[in-house]
Amino acid sequence: MSLTLTGAGLGGCGPAEVPTSPSEASSTGTPVSRKDELYPSSQAIWRTLGIPVCWENPTAENASGRAWTQDQVEKTWESATYVDFTGWGACTPGADGIHIQVADTPEPPHTEVLGRGLNGVTNGIVLNFTFENWSPSCQGTQESCVRAAAAHAFGHALGLAHEQNRPDRPATCTDAPQGPNGDILVGPFDEGSIMSACGPTWNNGGELSAGDINGIRQFYGSPTFASLTRDAITWPNGKIYFFNGNEYARYDVATEKVDSGYPMPIVDGFAGWPATWTGVDTMVHWPDEKAYFFRGSEYLLYDVAADRVAPGYPRPIAGNWPGWPATWTGVDAAVRWPNGKVYFFRGSEYLRYDVAADKVDPGYPLPISARWPGLWTSGIEYTLSDDNGKVYFFKGREFLRYDVVTLSVDPGYPMPIVGNWVGIPF
Repeated sequence: MSLTLTGAGLGGCGPAEVPTSPSEASSTGTPVSRKDELYPSSQAIWRTLGIPVCWENPTAENASGRAWTQDQVEKTWESATYVDFTGWGACTPGADGIHIQVADTPEPPHTEVLGRGLNGVTNGIVLNFTFENWSPSCQGTQESCVRAAAAHAFGHALGLAHEQNRPDRPATCTDAPQGPNGDILVGPFDEGSIMSACGPTWNNGGELSAGDINGIRQFYGSPTFASLTRDAITWPNGKIYFFNGNEYARYDVATEKVDSGYPMPIVDGFAGWPATWTGVDTMVHWPDEKAYFFRGSEYLLYDVAADRVAPGYPRPIAGNWPGWPATWTGVDAAVRWPNGKVYFFRGSEYLRYDVAADKVDPGYPLPISARWPGLWTSGIEYTLSDDNGKVYFFKGREFLRYDVVTLSVDPGYPMPIVGNWVGIPF
């Protein structure tokens, strides 16, 4: 089914329940969420940030329209994320990437499928530059019409369904659902989205709303996240919690995607969270239904069973973690190993903590390069482990999978976070 970029002409449409754990409800029991509206399909998110684009029928006559298209895509989706649309030359049959045909037909501009389903599809996107057979009112404003249609089309190309397809669409939005649906609700419905047919301006004039920008960054990353501390922890409810600055997202292990309604503020999801903690550096599960969270020179104890921060926290790391090196005024990442040890990483070093003895093992810290073959030698941001003998290490836009038995990085890694951890900001 094709995704038409408008309902009819420019004039017609204008040129789930969120489970709550841990503590993921307000005092009224209502899930708390930001206004970052979008409706992506998890299976459509690309697994690369470099996405080739080509033209099926480039000519001198359509050069201006092609230039407007590329420029608008670069000003919107590219500038908001890490995505890099490359190429933009003539298509080679069967080549990877997004294939665009320029055609003036009675049919509106359209996208054949969502996201990475477009890879290599002939005429995957069809755009109109002359408007003789469809929406002739655009002939006096060709550039603005081309830009608005192109930006909307590339929203579909990144895996976004129409906003009016959302199940929480209000009664005031009377435009019919169109094309396939997404499967993740990012924030509440917003008629101002570039993907909405219900806004006052067709395709929002080809511009991304504030919610579009924040929402798409959740799936394709952003340089604005570079200064934020990130971490992750596996919870005993089939979820993984990913932290990004003062927010977190809940990832469902079974469905391999972020749950709808995220990200949320940490303070709204974790009871007793200290107001002075606007982020978290690392965290690690302990064997007794406890989890330790670290930020700067402090740490706190989270009682998993009681679902809240334990009384009397945060506390200073110094003096409470026997053997902790004085030079370590903070920690970057931590992971619990099945040998009764917890490994902490900071910069280019790591240390080994004995859970039973409750102290750092003698001889630490050591260089990461000395004992971790294939692992990054510095700058590890966060880790998480699964029940299959694997540990995942994250850095920047990539992650590694480490085998606990062979003590080596699995073949084929590092891999990009994008598309492999759907909905996790990076």
